[in-house]
Order: sequence, then C-alpha cells, then structure tokens
Amino acid sequence: MTRVEGSGTAGSGSARYAADAHETAAPDNAVAGTAAAPVQQSLVGPDGRVLLLEIGHPPLNGLTREVRAALAAALAVECSAGETRAGGARPVVIAGAAGAFPSATLVEAGAALLEGNPSLAGICRQIDFYPAPVVAAISGRATGPGAELALACHARIMAIDARIQFPEAGLGLSPMAGSSQRLPRLTGPDEAISLLLNATPLDADQALAIGLADHVTEGDPVPAAIALAARMPAPAPVIAREDGIRDSTAFGATIARARRDLARNPMPAPARIVDCIEAALYLPPENGFALEAVVFDDLLATGECRGLIAAARAERAAHILPPGVAGSGGAEIRTLGLTGAGPQLAALALLALGRGLRVIWAGPEGGGDAASLERIAAWVRERLEAETRSGRLSQAQRDADFLRFETGQPAGALAQAGLVVHARPGAVADGLARQYPAMLHLVIGGGGGRAGLTIAPSGRVCEISTGGVAGPVSMGGLWRLMRSFGLQPVLSGTLPQVGRRVAASGQAALSRMLAMGVPRRLIATALEGFGQAMPDLPEPGSEVAMRGMAAEEVIRRWLAALANEGYRQIADGAASGPAAVDFLMVQGHAFPRWRGGPMHLAEERGAMVLRSDLRRWQEDDPVWTPHPSLDRLVSKGRSAA
Repeated sequence: MTRVEGSGTAGSGSARYAADAHETAAPDNAVAGTAAAPVQQSLVGPDGRVLLLEIGHPPLNGLTREVRAALAAALAVECSAGETRAGGARPVVIAGAAGAFPSATLVEAGAALLEGNPSLAGICRQIDFYPAPVVAAISGRATGPGAELALACHARIMAIDARIQFPEAGLGLSPMAGSSQRLPRLTGPDEAISLLLNATPLDADQALAIGLADHVTEGDPVPAAIALAARMPAPAPVIAREDGIRDSTAFGATIARARRDLARNPMPAPARIVDCIEAALYLPPENGFALEAVVFDDLLATGECRGLIAAARAERAAHILPPGVAGSGGAEIRTLGLTGAGPQLAALALLALGRGLRVIWAGPEGGGDAASLERIAAWVRERLEAETRSGRLSQAQRDADFLRFETGQPAGALAQAGLVVHARPGAVADGLARQYPAMLHLVIGGGGGRAGLTIAPSGRVCEISTGGVAGPVSMGGLWRLMRSFGLQPVLSGTLPQVGRRVAASGQAALSRMLAMGVPRRLIATALEGFGQAMPDLPEPGSEVAMRGMAAEEVIRRWLAALANEGYRQIADGAASGPAAVDFLMVQGHAFPRWRGGPMHLAEERGAMVLRSDLRRWQEDDPVWTPHPSLDRLVSKGRSAA
C-alpha cells in the first residue's frame, strides 16, 4: 500500500491515456463503443494490454440496468476472447467518466439500481472469477453501489481527494452486492463493522491506512491503475483473502461486542449487518452472499428503510438552491445589524461572531427597551465567557469577539451592515428599511410585507421568506451566510413559519387529547414508542373524566393533525411541497428521522384514509377538520403526497 505522487494527466476521456497505449480504439470485441454508450471501452497501457472500462451515465454515473449490462457484457466478452488469445484475458481497469466514480444511491436513483439483470451482485461475482487482475480507479466519490463495485475489484487506486462510503445502514439497509463478506476479509471485522454501520465517508489516506485502498495518487488515478493492472502477476479477488478472518477468536469477540453495543438500537439494519459480517467467518462465500441478499430484501421492505430513504430525499431536495437563489451573486455579508430584542437575535449574534462577522446591535431607538437589550447582550457575553472557560474559545478569540460585538449603537450605525434583522415588524423596521433600501432587511417570524427569518428549535435549519421584496442577488448572499452559520435555509412563502405551525398543530392535537381525558402518561408512552419526546403540555382547564385510548390512535391523531396542517401550508403557498414540510419537521423539530416525516407517513397511508380519520375526529376539535386539498387528492385518486 503506497502513495503515488503526481500520476495524473490533464484532459478527459480515454484519449488521456494514449501516451501509454499502442492503441486507444475500442477493442474488436467491444459491445459499447459508441459515444452514447454507458460504458466506454479502450485498450491502453503497454502494447494495449489493459482494457479500460469508463462508466459514463450522468449525473452520478449510477449503476443502472443499462450500465450493469454493458459492464457485464464487456467482462464476459473479454473473458471469452481470452480463452483463445495468447496471453489470455486482458487486465481490466474500471473508472468513472469525467473523474467521477459511480456515486448514485437509492436516494438519487431509486429502483433503477435494483431492477433488471444482471444484478450488481452478479457483476461483482464476475469480477471475483475474472481470470486477470481488475483494478478500480477511484476519483470523486465511490458511494453505495459504486463502493461495492470498487471493493469487488482486485485492487483500488484512489485520488487524494476521493472518498469512499458505504451508506446503506443510514438508509436502513445492508449492502446488496457482497460487501459484508468482502470487507471483513480485507480490513478485519472492526473496520468492517465501523464502515458498514457508521456509514461515514473515508478519505483516500484513511482508506489506505486500513487496507481498503492499495495506492493513493496526487492526480488522476487512472494511469496508476493501468500501470498496476499491467504489472500484477495474477488476479487477486478480495473474496479469496483470509487475512481479516484468520483470527477467529478476535473476530468472534468483535462480533459479540458489536451486538452488546446494539442491544438497545431500535433500527433493524445494524444488527442484521453484524449477522452478515459474522457469516464471513463461518460460512462459505456463496452462503454468505445468499444471506446478505435475503437480509437486503427483508430490510428493503421495512418501514424504517422507507422512512430513512424519504428523509434522505427530502434533505437532498432542501440542499438544492431554489429558483432565484441558484446562480445569484451578492456581496459577502461581513457585518450583521440587529434591532429589537429576542432570543433568535441573540442566537444570530453568537453565530455571526463565531464566523468572524461584526455585529452592530442598535439601541432602544432601534426597537425594544434598554433593559431587555442589555440582558440579552449580557447573555451573549456570558456564553462567550463560558466557551473560553471550557477551552473551546481562546482568550484572544473571546477578546476579538467582544470587540466586534457592538451593542447600544445608534440606528445610524446600521448603515454599515450588509444585513439587518429586526425582532418584529412595525414602524421601526419600516423606517429603517426606507432609510437604507440597498441592504436586505429580515424580520424574525416575517410579517409587515418584509422578508422573514425563523430559526428552528434544533438550531440546524432556518426558514426564509421573501415577503415579495427580496431580490435574487440579496437572497444569494443571505443563503451563503446562513449556510456558513451551520443553518440549512428553506425558502417558505410569505411567512417563515411552516415548521412551527405544523408542530403547533400536532401539539394542539395532543393537548386536546389530554383535555378529552386521555392520561398524560398514556400519551407520553405512545410518543416514546414512536420515537418522539413528549412536549410540555399545559394541564387541562377543568377536571375531566379519564378515558382510555389505544397508543396507535394517539399517534394517528397526532400524525393526522401534523399532515393536515402540512397540506394547509402547501395549499397556501408557504411550503413548496411535502418534502419541504418533512425536512423541516425532521431536521428542525425533532420528528424521528427514521419515520421519514408526517407527509411521508400520510402518503404511505393514502389520502382517503387520512381524510376518513380526520372526518371521524373533527367534532372533537377543529385541529382535525380536513383541509380541502385532501378532497382534491382523493377525487383524483392520488396519494396524500
């Protein structure tokens, strides 16, 4: 295992490697030699002795049926030709076109990665039995199926900036192409469990350190992969190795420890993955592969898997810049102005100081009373002092933050700010906006025809509304600023209150059940079983007779209220769609991620069932009055999403 310096060359396509080849045309047995083919074939290396297969299926070079068929055919035809050719089958290098190894997962490509033959598992078995070396040249990200394909190759060359990741556990799944059997043989059980359960990406040096990568290059890995494939004396399939499983005692102890650690994990996938890894020690490879295939199919059918994939898709959609923001410029915001008083302003001040921004907080003339402003400013300073005492902030950094934290300033000082956030709408915000029209003004919670901002309780997400006034240039700068704060922005309609209103409807449903006589402990137990913490609900206003209610009904009533309000927000134009509501609830309001979100669950049950439930309960409280959009969905025969 080595690092290879400076092996890359400029350019794109297989012609990059012409200097090392005696021929670069597709071989006579090529089955995918046209420009539109998903796998490009060329003969490269010394005397054209290496077959280069470049996967080109934008945008993520996903291993769909067409790509898998082309890969399988190329390997099969070359293997067959090698039976009658002097020297046998050529060594193979598998790479991704445009410097991108396959990285599409079920989140991006969905069922296209599973449908049709050959399966990815079948291709990986082809590589196991291929009679010459097969080397993966990894650039970009090798993720999920791409990582499994790379692992099946006999060696792996990674670019220094490449990443490899097995994310299946994070989607409620096991590997599907044999990685639970190959990885422990290559890296040992500890690393295999860590990689497959944590689902975190490894950089090239980390992969090299654990034996997952054989070499790391400073540039394009394909030339180094070609050279390695040409000089390898024989195939070296990972599945035939035994270094990682030789110490059966240590292997068994690792498995036992992993099971103890997972004893209270409610997700089914991690324990099933450990079962598969254990099989690598005790079962022949074919039996281990068969077990993994059964486990994958079982997990694919679970609600946890569907929920996690739905949540991941909602997160992916949230990271796509909305129209009007994508591609927009806008000057970098280096000074934040604040007016009024409130906890969200204090949070913004801390975030801005942490990113090195100057913070100008206007005094009473900017709104709010002097005592409130001083209390909040003192709280910010105390937080900085606490960070210093804990060692997370040096004294020099604290002093620099204090210098950039300017409170009690006249309103005129806000002219130096690139962004001004107001605690509330009203005359003060309107007057400052008229006085300084060139800068972007936001109002916490929106309102007053102004662009609005709300930070979700989790501190990971914020909602931004344009209020009909913010242009694309200023919104682009704001988007970048919020992301630099560690906040994922979500564009809402006229008011940035989608998450709070949906969560409030759910809380109203719980409060109403409490007022109906459902015991608090019963509600708390039902929510805990669902994976949701019990909110702080007020006591009912008067004595009520206790009544029982099944935990399932408690959850259905709560979810119905959440989804019903979600449809109201979508119909009103506040939320862009069901995925946006789910993202806000999962990432902003502690809805269990593995459940997918209230809109995902409504889709699974169907619009007709949801409407029927709401109609049955609407006499109990208006929170369960069905939104009219459900009637339209039912009449069109569509699902709830």
